[in-house]
Amino acid sequence: MPHSGPSTATMPNPIVALPDGRAGDIRSADTQPIGFGRAPHIRIAPPPVETAVVRVLRRQRSHLVVGTLLAGSADHLSDRAAKAWATRRLVASRLLPWRLLDEADPAGGWHTTSGLLVERYALYRHPGGWRLLGEVSWAARPRIATDEVAQAWADDVLRLDGPLGWSRATDAPGATTWYAEDGG
Repeated sequence: MPHSGPSTATMPNPIVALPDGRAGDIRSADTQPIGFGRAPHIRIAPPPVETAVVRVLRRQRSHLVVGTLLAGSADHLSDRAAKAWATRRLVASRLLPWRLLDEADPAGGWHTTSGLLVERYALYRHPGGWRLLGEVSWAARPRIATDEVAQAWADDVLRLDGPLGWSRATDAPGATTWYAEDGG
């Protein structure tokens, strides 16, 4: 049986009734599904608010240490556990072994350096736990290191736009600690 062309019985009618009662031609229809609402609006959380960078200055019996506060632990950990805690916090860095900041002052804390000798860190006992510092510098304490001398040294080492407003913290035996915030 010869086929003479498309059968009108198998072709859909391109004219359809729209929901508002008008007639519409589906050949010019939008490809969006009918009957579905708009895609839900996905909210993206705003970036976190910039917080100030906390700088720490610590005057020990025989040295001064200044750096950026990276973490604090409220736990009363042993020395060994504190070094393990600090090492886990610095997991992205390959570290050399922890060493005392000053052999003559075992309570003065420890320091370590990244494997490439680029980043320096310090860890010390605080009355409420432990503090971990990054971007660390230290120096032998001058014979007479007044608060003003120690703070001027720290401001100079940090090379900020101006002096920081240092606030004295709770002292640990043999140490005086100050904290200051800068805009980061």
